[in-house]
Amino acid sequence: MAALTLVVMSVTPLRGGPAREAELLGAVLEVLRETGYDRLSVDTVAARARASRQTVYRRWRTKADLVVAAFVSAASPLPDVPDMGSLRGDLLWLMEFLVAELEQLGDVIAGLVGEIRHNRELAAAVDRHYVTGRRRLMLEVFQRAWDRGELAAAADTELLWQLGPAALLFRGLISGEPVDGDLARRLVDHVLLPLALARR
Repeated sequence: MAALTLVVMSVTPLRGGPAREAELLGAVLEVLRETGYDRLSVDTVAARARASRQTVYRRWRTKADLVVAAFVSAASPLPDVPDMGSLRGDLLWLMEFLVAELEQLGDVIAGLVGEIRHNRELAAAVDRHYVTGRRRLMLEVFQRAWDRGELAAAADTELLWQLGPAALLFRGLISGEPVDGDLARRLVDHVLLPLALARR
């Protein structure tokens, strides 16, 4: 939840309050889906939301901050992963959460992925306000497994946490194959668990 709080924290309060902010961020997503990140302009967003560009810039100092704020506002709030009693149960719950999130925002993510590679400002904003929170959830799940005595001492959790989301993004954004609960289960049972539990 901390990452979400950072992105919606006001520099200057938006006149009209939360409802007006939600309307403006919704306009950002509409324009982003139509034009992609590179061609999105603050002027276009302001016109769509019937706001002045000064209003937008008082609230979000850069285009990257504005776009990531819209993206994170539309994403599911970061949950507390319930203790399912086992590493497998925790991972399944978390992977299904990521599947649902990708289904909801896959087109927006697709519009950002190409730009992130050569836009340091956008990459930093996405990492700060989106990736960091999801990394924290995965590492909390692995720490819980260590506390239970399930996780191998040699498990590379810094690499492991990336494998599931990476596979989901590849399937959802590149190969076009289904991303669903069955995929989440297969990733947990055939990739994440065997690697996490392997004993050296």
